[in-house]
Amino acid sequence: MIWIIVGIAAIILLVFISAFFSGSEMAFVSVNRAVIREKAKKNNGRAHILDSLLQKPDNVVSAVVVGNNLVNILASVIAGAIATKIFGDVGIGIATIIMTLVIVIFAEVTPKALCMRNERLALKAARPLSITTKIFHPLAVFLASLSNLLIKAIGEEKRKVAVTEEEIRAMLELGEEEGTIKKDEKEMVTEILDFDDTKVWEVYVPREKMVCLHEDDTIEKLIKKSIETGFSRFPVYRDTLDDIVGMVHVKDTLAVENKRIPIKEILRDILKIRAGMKADDVLREMQKRKVHLAILQGEDGKTLGLVTMEDLIEEVFGEIVDEHDVA
Repeated sequence: MIWIIVGIAAIILLVFISAFFSGSEMAFVSVNRAVIREKAKKNNGRAHILDSLLQKPDNVVSAVVVGNNLVNILASVIAGAIATKIFGDVGIGIATIIMTLVIVIFAEVTPKALCMRNERLALKAARPLSITTKIFHPLAVFLASLSNLLIKAIGEEKRKVAVTEEEIRAMLELGEEEGTIKKDEKEMVTEILDFDDTKVWEVYVPREKMVCLHEDDTIEKLIKKSIETGFSRFPVYRDTLDDIVGMVHVKDTLAVENKRIPIKEILRDILKIRAGMKADDVLREMQKRKVHLAILQGEDGKTLGLVTMEDLIEEVFGEIVDEHDVA
């Protein structure tokens, strides 16, 4: 009788261990990696352990599966022995039915439902998961390697770690529906994703709307034109608009006493780009060269228009209203 009581106690303990394995596995695979990484950077010990485990998730999951199967098998063997002792030959069948229900309900479904996307439980399980992985590491590595071989054998690609753009968009939609992401936040991130596909010709100022100055125009005219238009930067041409030789910035006139000298004396280099370039590439080039204006040229070298850093930024953040726009 005593060994039966001990056996039942052992079964209960093993079911609890199995429940831990199932719950911790679900918490581990469903945790937000970005959140855990941020916590790890703030010297959170458990988050640091969990972040390390997340670098090799296959080994962790394999170790948990091995441990879970071992305790489930052991619990079933003990239950079978007890049931056979009590009920005879039919005991195996009774034990199988009972243990199947117990394992499915208490060691699988319930713990996984409770632990899904549960960051708190994932952090609490970090150290036990680390120990489990170390114990079963040799076998876990073998199983992971075998799994990869089987995946290659059936022609499937190895799971990609990176989150795709489609997944980000889906998460944004879900976040807005659940109220965790504001509409304007979702729209801004969506604009950033769309910006990668935007061509510079979609946001440029056409040639006929460009405000330019001739290289022989005076600084006095530059200042006057700046007051009239509200612009501070102007492309400068030599003979025609197809011969842009540089640009001028009105602030460069502050150090010049003689306002009647030609603007070519304070000329700056200007960035020239092709119409087929992507907007984000142009923005990066502007940031690299520390310029706010670029001339858009066709394949024949003729001037099509211009693009400003403000135009590009507005594609992501919306219209930027300054004093000139208000006026």
